[in-house]
Amino acid sequence: RDQPRSRGLGDVYKRQAFNLLCGRKLSFTNYPMWEKESIKDENAPFVGYNLTEKSCISSIPAVAKESRLTMRGRLLGGCMDCLINLLGTSFDHVREFNERYSDDGIIWFLEACDLNVMGMRRAMWQMDNAGWFKNVKGFLIGRPLCYGQEMMGLDQYRAVTGIAAKYNVPVIMDCDFGHLSPSMPIVSGVYTQVKVKDNDLSLNYRFC
Repeated sequence: RDQPRSRGLGDVYKRQAFNLLCGRKLSFTNYPMWEKESIKDENAPFVGYNLTEKSCISSIPAVAKESRLTMRGRLLGGCMDCLINLLGTSFDHVREFNERYSDDGIIWFLEACDLNVMGMRRAMWQMDNAGWFKNVKGFLIGRPLCYGQEMMGLDQYRAVTGIAAKYNVPVIMDCDFGHLSPSMPIVSGVYTQVKVKDNDLSLNYRFC
């Protein structure tokens, strides 16, 4: 395990996030590796990332080699475990957000923590039936904590695309955010240009 290298990358990732907060950096790209199992614990809280897995994003529809997929809209989303608990409550203002930014459109970024693949499918169904995906321009789906799980023929990909595909917009899977590190800096509500080419994903923020 190349811990010095992973610590160095962790410093780079933290510096990028800090530069975003300071307004010095507005464009970000995905990372080459991610960790399936963290080696941090109470005895080693500052150990670096355990980068063992190669990043491999996928898109639906698939992007032809040498081609580029581009979409623009307002980022909205988060952890589905939390979002479905807000749905239909006095804290649910998604309808108003959709109406306010209907001209921009919405790019949903979603991931899951405690939900299994069946829970992810139910969460997508709930958000869909609540009208949350109105004006959707595309979906960015982060790696769930249940990565690789399959139940009764349903996996993390079909759990999402079974609902999202009806909107005929790009669905980008295995993005660098969620509960499996590292995570790209995500700013909810900001107007964003998303580009995908081969295995490269870029987010370009425009605060307006």
